[in-house]
Amino acid sequence: MKKIKAFLSSLCIISICHAQQPEIAIAKAKYNFSHVVDTNKKDKPWTEEMILIIGKNASMYTSNVRLTQLINFKKHVAEQIKNNGGTLNGATIISNRRQKTIETDYYTFNKENKFITIEKLIQEYLVEDETPKIDWKISKDTLSFSGLKCQKAKAQFKGRNWIAWFAPELPFPNGPWKLNGLPGLIINAYDEKKEVLFQFAGFETVNFKPADKKYASDDEKYLDTDLMGNEIRIPAKAIKVSSADFKRLKDAKNADPYGFAKAQMAGTSMEGFLNVGKQSSGNITAQPNTLTVFNNPIELKQ
Repeated sequence: MKKIKAFLSSLCIISICHAQQPEIAIAKAKYNFSHVVDTNKKDKPWTEEMILIIGKNASMYTSNVRLTQLINFKKHVAEQIKNNGGTLNGATIISNRRQKTIETDYYTFNKENKFITIEKLIQEYLVEDETPKIDWKISKDTLSFSGLKCQKAKAQFKGRNWIAWFAPELPFPNGPWKLNGLPGLIINAYDEKKEVLFQFAGFETVNFKPADKKYASDDEKYLDTDLMGNEIRIPAKAIKVSSADFKRLKDAKNADPYGFAKAQMAGTSMEGFLNVGKQSSGNITAQPNTLTVFNNPIELKQ
């Protein structure tokens, strides 16, 4: 516990505010993600619906399940405040989170050649890098997915041999996870062993115009869900760290989850929720196919 606190204190952390201008979405693509995380149980992969939110210059890839849960929870809190005379005192807040989800978000900024990974370890941490360069070999093979004519491409990336199908009629150089750089949106992608799959689940254009709103407080602004899912924005309180320091943080969390959480929450308004969260953690139901063994990461090579 003392070592965790010492490490957190030693980090040269930078809270980023307005480091990257938010961008309104113009399109969204959904993917059914499947990942064999335990090669001894290939019939029980991790599965989750993901979403790629696309702007003119940027994209954000995140869990659509987690996004939906967060939107519904914020609506629930806002309703409870309204019904309770404008305050949370005495209100009953019930978490709607019944499924564990992927906690990592990926942001790509095309013009700036910038790639940002954000992951929540109690607090949100940000790692910034250049956009991954993938040496795609495009073939003449074509295939249609939900009426979209796609072209085939292959590449070696992060230790896997990838096959991707992209749609030239959708002129976005983006795709799920870290896959990018093709002359059209990546619709389907998988490694040659089919241990990791991103399967197309729908595409829609977005015609969203944010209203000019004024907020009475930060809490009111936080509870406004209009922009969620329609805006690509780096969390203002995300803490910027190096990839090496982030690995050390994850190792500390895995070694002592409760001690890590206690160190993270020390001296914050969240500290009082720690024991409540520990007692109520049994209410959260993991996916039926959630596995405890993780011997097959997406990135086999860094």
